[in-house]
Amino acid sequence: MSDKILSEEELEIEAQKSDYIKEQIIGKHMSDIQIMSNLISAINEYLIVFGRTSNVHDQLMDLKAQVKKNRDHLNDWVNKI
Repeated sequence: MSDKILSEEELEIEAQKSDYIKEQIIGKHMSDIQIMSNLISAINEYLIVFGRTSNVHDQLMDLKAQVKKNRDHLNDWVNKI
């Protein structure tokens, strides 16, 4: 088994690759977070317009809570990257 000692230049290249991959992952998930935020806004708009008289009011409230929870968890995960 041979151990390879990386030069500073090789370490820098590896760090740049890692940073690029992180940026790609964060960018993709930030797009997902934005879509979830748009959905929450659309649900809010629907609830404002149609209110409690809507036959799907309760389901929308549940869906909104689930989407918010998913968005917040994803946002927390992205912040840990």
